[in-house]
Amino acid sequence: MSPPPCDRHKNLQMVPLGQTFVNACPVPSCGRCHDEQGYFEVIEGRLVRGETTATNRLFSTGEQILKAIRARAGV
Repeated sequence: MSPPPCDRHKNLQMVPLGQTFVNACPVPSCGRCHDEQGYFEVIEGRLVRGETTATNRLFSTGEQILKAIRARAGV
């Protein structure tokens, strides 16, 4: 069975990721993966499924920025 296309890059077929049953998008900045349960991403070590992954990534980036600001301010 051939790997599915990336749900973000419809014209690119995903490639097998090592010795696993996971396929990954070949675009380095994409980060989308696919297994028998569907599409997902790994963000900060957590498996995130669903269409809100871009929102989750922005939210986690915002959290990192706030943590850095608070650390500098000593709060």
